[in-house]
Amino acid sequence: MPRTNAHHKCREARRQVLIPCRVKSQRGWGDACIHNISSRGMMIACDDALVPGEYVDLRRGRQVVIGRVIWRRDRFSGIRTQDLISADVLVNEPRLEGRPVQQAGDEDRRDPRQRMNSEIEAARRMERSRAISSAMQFGALGLFGLVAAVTIALQVGHVLAAPAQQITQALATQAK
Repeated sequence: MPRTNAHHKCREARRQVLIPCRVKSQRGWGDACIHNISSRGMMIACDDALVPGEYVDLRRGRQVVIGRVIWRRDRFSGIRTQDLISADVLVNEPRLEGRPVQQAGDEDRRDPRQRMNSEIEAARRMERSRAISSAMQFGALGLFGLVAAVTIALQVGHVLAAPAQQITQALATQAK
């Protein structure tokens, strides 16, 4: 049984995901990607530097999550949510076909063409990354297979060398 310190509570399990979403911070709307989720928080990556302590709205389809930035490291930020959240609901939520209805004073800081270009570029980067990782995996498996084949061939050669030498000697003595 693991020992736990009285000052540290057990960390809740995180579910690894990649969910694109929109985030509204003090600087306005921006694109983000949720990398992991627990029932009370998540880790997101976004290009805008979120400041620990500020409140954010995250939107995925019709789902709205309100939370507070707890920590930040480079592009990544830890968000503690106001309410319990479900990873399954966010994962299964379809992206909206159109822009959500905006309330007065709720303007987006980028026009639709910039947002579309950003999403297209993100999709291209993701596909390029998948292609590279697939090629690296194929190369690693091919190299492993080649090394295994050479090792097996050398071992079989060593095993068969002694009987082949005995047969050669037996035939040489019968020929004399």
